[in-house]
Amino acid sequence: MNNILERKNIYMLILALCLSFAAILIIFKYTGFQNIEYILKINLAYVLLILGIIFLSLLVDTLRIKELLNELGEDLSLRYLFKFNLSTFFIAYITPFGSGALPLTLYLMKKKHIPPNKSLMIITAKVLFSGLFFGTIPPLLLIFFRKQLELTHTLSIFAILISIFLLLLIVGVIYVILRPKFIIGIVNWIEGLPLFKRRNYKVYFNKAREEIYEYNKRFNELFMVSSGGKLFFSQLLYAIVFWLLFYSIAPIILMMMNIPFSIFAVMARQLIFYDILSYNFIPSGAGFVEVGFAGIFSNIVPHNLLGIFIAIWRFFTYYIYLILSGIGFFFTMKKQPKIK
Repeated sequence: MNNILERKNIYMLILALCLSFAAILIIFKYTGFQNIEYILKINLAYVLLILGIIFLSLLVDTLRIKELLNELGEDLSLRYLFKFNLSTFFIAYITPFGSGALPLTLYLMKKKHIPPNKSLMIITAKVLFSGLFFGTIPPLLLIFFRKQLELTHTLSIFAILISIFLLLLIVGVIYVILRPKFIIGIVNWIEGLPLFKRRNYKVYFNKAREEIYEYNKRFNELFMVSSGGKLFFSQLLYAIVFWLLFYSIAPIILMMMNIPFSIFAVMARQLIFYDILSYNFIPSGAGFVEVGFAGIFSNIVPHNLLGIFIAIWRFFTYYIYLILSGIGFFFTMKKQPKIK
């Protein structure tokens, strides 16, 4: 990583921002620009409330990491972990599928003398417990509260397909975590490729296999054995609180705009659709999320206010997180040596 941020990531960030702006402009084109001055009339109290929720969500996610590291026998300060967490948020926001978070996590934790198997636990816990949340709640909502969601027929079908996909995804993640032999088999297959036979990579592949077995051992000790699963449920609770805080931003904006709504429908729709819309090749789902949520909220928000709602909502749920995490990233990386 030269000059703190790689050029390719800067290009992806610019692409994501351009697509996001373009999507919002398209929504405005079809809903009208006549009420755009509404943005200037935003109540400052609501803005401060949303900013407080954003900070609290980041703090909750940092506490999750600190608790996990403490259970792994590591003691890093909350201040450092908050900056670390902002850094991983930022790199995830600007890389396809959030792929930059894993190498950055391994790098920053290594600088604190934390081995890779423990660093991987941070990423796994986030994916696993958020996945459990998204993979179980949406199907339950669709089975027991379909009418309360107030979805159109098309959105209902889309929601069912998303729920099936998320459920299969979380089953796959759990299978991979609990079956180290599956990953070992992949490592062995890669080791057998001609490219790696020509050079002496054996020491690296042996280290990889060692870390995989150690990771599996730690995972079982932490979540399946110790404290009767206490850490499992506390990590799941952190994930639930984080996402509920994040999803509470939309209802606050609707209140700010004096738009009547069902709190259940607004929260549940975000839970069902956001994860799949934001997880694609374009970082943070820029372009897809704006247009997708315009469709999802089209029968809740009046047509002439839909563009304004999406613009304000995306500002607080994407741009603010991006700005704050970007500041944390640059402060964290400023004193770090270049990453090869």
